[in-house]
Amino acid sequence: KQWYQRRVAITAGQDHYRVLGIPNLRVKASTKDVKKAYKYMVLKCHPDKSQGNTKVDEEAFTCIQKAYEQLCVIDGKRAYDSIDPNFDNEVPNVTEHNKQNFYKVFGPVIERNAQWSINKNVPMLGSDSDEIDYVNDFYNFWYDFKSWREYSYLDEEERDKADCKEERRYLDKLNKQERVRRKKEEMTRMRQIVDNCYACDPRIKAFNEDRKKRKLEAKLAKQEAYRQEQEALRLQKEEEERIRKEEEEKRIQQEKEKAEAEKKERQKQNKLLKGERKKVRDFVKNNKYFCKNEDNVVKAMENMEILLQGLAIDDLKQLNSLNESVNEFSKLYNSFMSSHLEAQETKTKENLIKAKQSQEQHKDQSISSDKFSPQDIAILVKAVKIYPPGTVNRWNTIADYLNQHSAVCKSYVSKDIIQKVKNLQSKEGDDLKTKVNEQAFNNFEKSQKQRIDGVVAGGGISSKDTMNSALIDTSDAANDKKKKLPWSAEEQKLLEEGLKKFPQSVGPQRWDEIAKLVGSRSKKDCMRRYKDLVEQIKAKKAKQ
Repeated sequence: KQWYQRRVAITAGQDHYRVLGIPNLRVKASTKDVKKAYKYMVLKCHPDKSQGNTKVDEEAFTCIQKAYEQLCVIDGKRAYDSIDPNFDNEVPNVTEHNKQNFYKVFGPVIERNAQWSINKNVPMLGSDSDEIDYVNDFYNFWYDFKSWREYSYLDEEERDKADCKEERRYLDKLNKQERVRRKKEEMTRMRQIVDNCYACDPRIKAFNEDRKKRKLEAKLAKQEAYRQEQEALRLQKEEEERIRKEEEEKRIQQEKEKAEAEKKERQKQNKLLKGERKKVRDFVKNNKYFCKNEDNVVKAMENMEILLQGLAIDDLKQLNSLNESVNEFSKLYNSFMSSHLEAQETKTKENLIKAKQSQEQHKDQSISSDKFSPQDIAILVKAVKIYPPGTVNRWNTIADYLNQHSAVCKSYVSKDIIQKVKNLQSKEGDDLKTKVNEQAFNNFEKSQKQRIDGVVAGGGISSKDTMNSALIDTSDAANDKKKKLPWSAEEQKLLEEGLKKFPQSVGPQRWDEIAKLVGSRSKKDCMRRYKDLVEQIKAKKAKQ
């Protein structure tokens, strides 16, 4: 143990490559170079060949032995090379001087640190003539740089000093933590070198400027292409608009010319028609309208004018071509007249038949509408609510329901039901509803009066009480009728103001205050009106 401590003290801090006499090779030295140097130094400095101070020779031999033991093993050599004291770990800063002398400053730094790469194909810094692909590959490699450098040689805790296995494990743990810390510092140093190199690289600056220039040129070219495209579209639209206007003007001119030509043709035809009619009229007039009896002349004149208005120009020309022969003219004229009168008579009969059918239809509708009594209308309204739209065979079902419950008529059909429902939905229906309500109120008053008379006749109450009761019932009935009256616009406006003025936070007295504000309606009327409005709004939203 004393010998080991003495050896450690002698060899501490020595440069193993200098001890072996190969200080220039260092990390580049191979195992063969180390063995060769070791043999040479052993033969030169062995204590047996010493002629002077034996102690000094022994110490020198000990240093040689330690250097060889460290460098002859690959792991030992790598551990020592990782902390080579002669290696320059300097990181150049980003300065104007380093930017101007970029290759001189960062070239040697990249070459020095390339020896730590696991990958042997390490790209160097290059020159100004390098392409962008080479520069990108260079920085991609160095930003993903993988180093074999490790720091086991600098372990502060010597595990051989441990007295037990647990202590050795603890020392190994401390040494491992320290190695990891130093490895992180090394990777940070390498990353800082690459960052500073990238920041000072004139090629990156030139590439960025060129990229911006090309990007700007592409943008300007795109804008110019877009402008030209828009200009072409504008010119195309203008040309299309010009062509459309020319075609429209041409079409209008053609229509105008056509209309003028048609007008002239029409005027020409009218002129010819008038001339032909005048010839026929004069010829018939000269022949006394072909009437044997002078009493029929006026009628013959009227028929002639009607016939002339109905004949075409070809027929008129045909007639005028026979004006040399009175008999032939008369024969053709009478033929036209008889056929024209027959056609007119047939048309008159058809119009009479259509008018008669229309009257019968309106009569049937009025009869169908009149056979509904007020009780049947009330039953119909109830049936429409029971069988809403969407019910299968709805109108036939409603007709069956009405025939089953009606006491007046048992022969309603779906056609009658549909017609009556349409009438009820119109203004006439509103009048019918009002009449039904008044009739129901009159029936109620009548039944109340009969009940009171029956009680008086039986001696159950006095006449005075009867009168008071009748007055009370009548006033209640009047109030019920008033409740059923529709709300006026003024009452509706007062109700809305009350709802805004007295919100729900007022409490139970809210509707009393609203009823006071409305004045002509009770608390229950106001509440009922509010519920109806809410239901109407919900129904509208559901339909939407």
